[in-house]
Amino acid sequence: MGKSTLFNRLVGRRVAITDSIPGVTRDRLYATVDWNRRTFELVDTAGLLSRVMERFEGEIAAQVDAAIAQADLLLFVVDSRDGPTAEDEELVRRLRVTGKPVVLAVNKIDSKVIVPPEEFHRWGLEHLCKVSALRGTGTGDLLDVVIGCLGDYQARSPEIADDAVRVAVIGKPNVGKSSLVNRLIGKDRMLVSDQPGTTRDPVDTVIRFRSRTIVLIDTAGLRKRMKTSPGVEYYTLLRTVHSIENCDVAVLLLDSRQKVSRQDLRIADLVELNGKSLILVMNKWDLVEEKQSKTSAALEKKLKGDNPHLAHVPVLFMSAATGQRVHKLLELVEAVGRGRRELVPTAGLNRVLQEAVARNQPPTASGKHIRLYYCTQVQGAPPTFLIFSNYPEKIPETYRRYLSRCFREKFSFPGTPIRLVFRKRESNSGRIPSGKPRGSH
Repeated sequence: MGKSTLFNRLVGRRVAITDSIPGVTRDRLYATVDWNRRTFELVDTAGLLSRVMERFEGEIAAQVDAAIAQADLLLFVVDSRDGPTAEDEELVRRLRVTGKPVVLAVNKIDSKVIVPPEEFHRWGLEHLCKVSALRGTGTGDLLDVVIGCLGDYQARSPEIADDAVRVAVIGKPNVGKSSLVNRLIGKDRMLVSDQPGTTRDPVDTVIRFRSRTIVLIDTAGLRKRMKTSPGVEYYTLLRTVHSIENCDVAVLLLDSRQKVSRQDLRIADLVELNGKSLILVMNKWDLVEEKQSKTSAALEKKLKGDNPHLAHVPVLFMSAATGQRVHKLLELVEAVGRGRRELVPTAGLNRVLQEAVARNQPPTASGKHIRLYYCTQVQGAPPTFLIFSNYPEKIPETYRRYLSRCFREKFSFPGTPIRLVFRKRESNSGRIPSGKPRGSH
């Protein structure tokens, strides 16, 4: 009936995923609406029609009930093409019992064949607004009514500190992403089911840990054959990639009982490609049989041995279901988030560079002797180092990786990619800079 389309229209941007298939929205989505110098928080919930609640009826109903209980005003959206239905009648009775003000939005009034909106007056609801979520018709009048019903209410959006760490919880379907977020925040904010593909929309949750703000993003599972995924799955992929692009730290969940797949490695590569920090979480550790005291260490050694590019990535073995070692994850997130913003003094960088060159001279290229003059950090998050050379374009990739390892051995940057940028300089005249790096994060 267009709830998510109306949600996006009122918020003013595409937040909820929309599709012509009923029942696309499952989890609750929250966003702040600004209208005529007033603000309020809008919540998009899953539809209550029984025909779209086949697999998740109990879980979805619990999510909707929670949203209704928290709300100060209920916005009931109906389809003008269908007219009042028996299911609508039942829902109106449920809403009346709450004692909260109800605004009725009769949607899709731009359709060629509609039931006269006056037909909905028989429910006796005080506020009725005719709208077209798709075209925006009548939405201004609807917002005026909502503001009037809310009275002096003002949304109190949580303040996000500058040093907040944005965390994207990612991974294939059914590895426990929503269960992990629920465990971390201590309540069932996300819809959890043992059927893969439950979460489609990412939902942000703000928590505090050791005086640090952490923003958790629960994302939809990335699926195989993603390029051929139709409709909703395509938008789900885009939203997950968008979550990675906008996070600081990506927590990649893996099933401890299964081998790391090519798809898992592609996800890890995507995180690094975007310059984000990565933590690998081997979830469902409680279900692994025949564990010994050194089982996790052996598995981590094999994982990193098979994938050397993950050598710097922290690995945590835990169980979101039982809570085993879940507290360790927040400690890792805090440490990795802090490390990715670290700014290294230029003097220290150049000492490492000089030692690296002394141990292993750059190779000769086309008969030319490559010289590295000095280095300075120009950016954090991720750490980016500018190195001046007489032939920057001739430095081979193997030597670039060698320098990255040298910097990482000294300054760590756990889970965070290091960027090396080489720039032309004709000579090594002048002093090597010292002090703090010139860049900022």
